[in-house]
Amino acid sequence: MEKLNTMMLADDLALSQDKILSGEQNFDAEAVYKAIDSLNVLNNPIKDYFGLTQEQYYEAESDHKLTLIRLDDKLINLHDRILTNHVDGFVDKDEINLTYNHENPYQDDMYNKEVDYRVITYSLKVIGAVQAIAAKDLQEVLSKDAVLSLGLAAYALEHNA
Repeated sequence: MEKLNTMMLADDLALSQDKILSGEQNFDAEAVYKAIDSLNVLNNPIKDYFGLTQEQYYEAESDHKLTLIRLDDKLINLHDRILTNHVDGFVDKDEINLTYNHENPYQDDMYNKEVDYRVITYSLKVIGAVQAIAAKDLQEVLSKDAVLSLGLAAYALEHNA
């Protein structure tokens, strides 16, 4: 049952999307943070990263998928997000491939919460599907920057919505 928690969270968020984006329902960032931490991909709990500069993260842990431009700026001010958008391969042959693309919720310097919401729900759905059948393999192939992006998106939704 625990292996399905990420997919269930993604489903719940998808069902609540209209209400959350319109402000009728609160966004539960803590549930997303808990899901991120349960993946055991990052070296520390997700909340520990919010006070780091981009350079600190880049030098200590990044897998260099994120576009880091202002290295002296805090991670929470980063506009780039890595969306986990596809999985393929063969679990029985230990071949799992995830694909990613960049998203920017701050196009034209205006925050678009729908972009961050999509990063979270879509990524969690893909990640949750792999986690349900190959949790250990997921830890080895999932991008740290993609996981960090989930936390940054949740943080932005919590503080900008």
